[in-house]
Amino acid sequence: MNISLLCKRWWKLEKEDGLWQEIVRYKYLRNKSIYEVKHSLNVSAMWSDLLKVKDIFLQGRGMKAGKGELTSFWLDSWLYDEPLSSCAPILFELCDNKNVTVAQVRNGFNITFRRWLF
Repeated sequence: MNISLLCKRWWKLEKEDGLWQEIVRYKYLRNKSIYEVKHSLNVSAMWSDLLKVKDIFLQGRGMKAGKGELTSFWLDSWLYDEPLSSCAPILFELCDNKNVTVAQVRNGFNITFRRWLF
């Protein structure tokens, strides 16, 4: 399938609401960020094709955090051009809670690490 058409599907999945989007979100995303989605064995051919162009879709992509309730602190690129997990991979690996949202951190959630950092 055409790469630009598949990227448009990613964009529609993220920006629009409809029956197709609801089915895909329920079946494959399950409250995960686009950055968290991985390829697995029992997926449809269309979803497999979408996953092949996911990195192309995510290149140079930023996002507005807004209230931050749906924005992953570590896995979404809300602060820089890439996610904080890519900017600071050692901190991400040492972090106890990798699924924290921007809203939780903004409201005082304490990010803890497995060991003491200098």
